[in-house]
Amino acid sequence: MGTFWQTLLIVGGATMVLAVVLTLLPRLGKGGRCMAEWLSRAPGVDAVVALLTWGPWLVAGLAWGWIGVGGALLGQLAALYGWIFLHEIMHRQATRGPRLVKVHHKLVGRWRNQLSLALTVVGVPVLWAVRLPQVFAYPLLIWLLGFPRYRHGEWVNLSRHKFQDLVGHDLVWCLYCDWMTGVWSLGSEMLRNIESFWCPIRFLSEKKNEHARIDFPDLASAWVPAEGTMAEAAALLEEKYDGGRRSWFGHPDRHETLQEQSWVDEVHRQILSEHSHQPRHCRAMAHFTHRAEGHTPVCNDRVEVYLRLEEGRIADISFTASACGLCTASASLMSQQLHGRSIEQARQLYAAFHMAMLRPTPNHDPLGDLTALTGIHRFPGRIKCATLPWHTMNAALDSPTQDQTGASQST
Repeated sequence: MGTFWQTLLIVGGATMVLAVVLTLLPRLGKGGRCMAEWLSRAPGVDAVVALLTWGPWLVAGLAWGWIGVGGALLGQLAALYGWIFLHEIMHRQATRGPRLVKVHHKLVGRWRNQLSLALTVVGVPVLWAVRLPQVFAYPLLIWLLGFPRYRHGEWVNLSRHKFQDLVGHDLVWCLYCDWMTGVWSLGSEMLRNIESFWCPIRFLSEKKNEHARIDFPDLASAWVPAEGTMAEAAALLEEKYDGGRRSWFGHPDRHETLQEQSWVDEVHRQILSEHSHQPRHCRAMAHFTHRAEGHTPVCNDRVEVYLRLEEGRIADISFTASACGLCTASASLMSQQLHGRSIEQARQLYAAFHMAMLRPTPNHDPLGDLTALTGIHRFPGRIKCATLPWHTMNAALDSPTQDQTGASQST
């Protein structure tokens, strides 16, 4: 028997045994379940994925060259489809019902779907090129620069195998995507720290800015504009990192809760806490004349403001929000303050509030309970959270809609 076939049989057999053991582990009592859980999270899952992908390629390649690599790869594929066949035989009832693979075959055809899945194998080396620096390079950045630590098991793990009736073919590819998305998301999170620390400057290409802001929220909310100055870039770094924090600017560890924020005195803390937990006017309005949506990527706050204007006055105002406590409290206070006011008064209060956020003065009488928010000026990263509802309200004043039924429209 030649080297190629020997490698194919050895690797294929070993891969099949490993797959069967992993399948049966959760059924082997408490010890087996504990081991299965450990192997489903980093670093255990890294060892499993290595044994199922590049580990045999490396060993066979060093021993027998490219012939060994080819034999190892085909052996793995044979074991993969062999295990799929056995697993589907064991779960005949699930295979007779609705399945992802059935829909995919219907949408694009069997051979197109299978060929496309095979092509994704080239992503394995790419994902490992992302994973290895996470394990070996990023810890050095933690030591040298004080970057935040991450529990890799919270990012790189497998859990889709617990989804009901996910078996055989579907299970294999969903677990592959499970590992892949964890590796990629952790890499993106680490890269946010690196980019914001070393070069917080937006790109000259607006298209690149638009595309990159999804993975790098600091780009839109904090990085220095491409037409800015080096003095601005240096000042930004000093502002963001002077306190010893090395996380990207929108990282959750920079956001205190309303109860923890030192700029809030006891009276104002009670006001903000009440409006955060029991916001006023928090509903989707049934009949509105004006509407706008707002979003800030730092906290990923999203606010929608509805207005019903009658004879130049705000007859009704409401909002819906998926936002941090500070943003929700600001929206609640805003709706309470603006209800019944004229459009001109609303504009004036908007301007006064915005000015107080940026350059506060001792006299805040016109703001009333809104004064509870004025101390935030000492924390520039949170100003956007407090002002988002107000910017959205101001945009709503300029966004009349023809829909009087409350159906959502873009503005």
